[in-house]
Amino acid sequence: MQLLWLSLLLPFQISGISRVPLIMQSPETLLVQTDKESKLLCDIRSSTNIYGIYWFRQVEPPGTGSHYQFLVHLDSKSTFNHGEGVKPEHVLVSRESHKSTLRLLNMKPSDSGIYICGIVAGHQLVFGSGTRLNVVDVLPTTPMPTKKTTPKKRICSTKRSEVTQQNGFLCSALPLSLLVGCAVVLLISLIVIIRINYLWNLARHHFVKQLQR
Repeated sequence: MQLLWLSLLLPFQISGISRVPLIMQSPETLLVQTDKESKLLCDIRSSTNIYGIYWFRQVEPPGTGSHYQFLVHLDSKSTFNHGEGVKPEHVLVSRESHKSTLRLLNMKPSDSGIYICGIVAGHQLVFGSGTRLNVVDVLPTTPMPTKKTTPKKRICSTKRSEVTQQNGFLCSALPLSLLVGCAVVLLISLIVIIRINYLWNLARHHFVKQLQR
């Protein structure tokens, strides 16, 4: 009888004299793995007395084919009543002041849907925005961020034997060529000095003979 009365009021929001309460549900979306549990929070911000808290599940997306399943009702005395076909060991509800927590245990993919918290406060029936819950067998893996790899500078490291084999001739020929070059320069310089000295002596001898005449 209680479910029938509530189902008649579900599409409407009865306006009273007091201000409309605000219901904040969290999280907005939730992804749960099969056989795990989930926790949904209903935060009620109302200055009026709360006579009852209801939890529903919207089985299909909004549209002509969607329907609501009554899960559990918690009255002002913290007495709760489960809906038809709902297992009490599977759906747990608690209340603390203006907050209500819904715990779902051993979840299955068939438990997916939009879970809605509703209250009867004063003369008003108000519903929250709902929490979209998806139950999957395998949680998607988060791809690892790709790291930028900077190419390392290639350092040519050659063994001593390789250097000797490949460049030994050049390394040994370089100082030898320097020595030969120096020797050639000295020899040419010596020849030039001897030639100049010879020409000088020849010119002096010729000059002395001219003076004797």
